[in-house]
Amino acid sequence: MLKKFLSLTAAAAILTGLALAEEAKQEVKPTEVHVCPITLEAVKGDGAGTKTVGNYKVWFCCGGCPGAFDKLSKEDKDKKIAAALKKQQDSAKAG
Repeated sequence: MLKKFLSLTAAAAILTGLALAEEAKQEVKPTEVHVCPITLEAVKGDGAGTKTVGNYKVWFCCGGCPGAFDKLSKEDKDKKIAAALKKQQDSAKAG
């Protein structure tokens, strides 16, 4: 009887943990950066596509920018994303 109770308790704990993990995954959405990190220009429409980098969905203005971005080091990508995000936030405040 005790064995059955412990087995059911363990199963319930596992299922609860899986449900909470799935819920946490669904709540985290990347921050969208609609300023190209290469040119620092606002991206119009769909631009030249996106890349997800960490917690950022980065938009590119033209076909050459994704390739140029890929060639950067992680540190340089982070700097470019930060600059693009700052410009996006400054534009939102101004406008």
